[in-house]
Amino acid sequence: MAAEYRVIWSEEAVSDLQEIYDFVLRKWSLKEAERLLDLVKDFEDVIRVYPEGFKLSNSVEGVRIGHIHQNTTAVYRIQDKTIEIVTLFDNRQKEDFRD
Repeated sequence: MAAEYRVIWSEEAVSDLQEIYDFVLRKWSLKEAERLLDLVKDFEDVIRVYPEGFKLSNSVEGVRIGHIHQNTTAVYRIQDKTIEIVTLFDNRQKEDFRD
C-alpha cells in the first residue's frame, strides 16, 4: 500500500470549521457539533488514503471538492504527499466552487 498523505489546514479552513461548529452548537446541540468534528476526521482519513477520491472542481483549477456532510463541503488541493484543506463551506454558500 502506498504511503498515506499528510493533511494540513489553511488558516481560512480552520476559521471556517470553527464558524460551522459554533453555528451547529448554537442551532442544535453539543452532540451534533461533536458529530460534525467526527465527520471531519472521517473525511481526513479518507483523503489521506484516497486523495483523488473526490472530483476536481470544474470552476476552480487545481482543487478537489469533497462532501463532509450534506450541508458541509471541503475544498482541498494535493501537492506531493501533502493535502491542504483550503476552505470549508455550507453548501448553500460559495457559488464559485459549485459545479
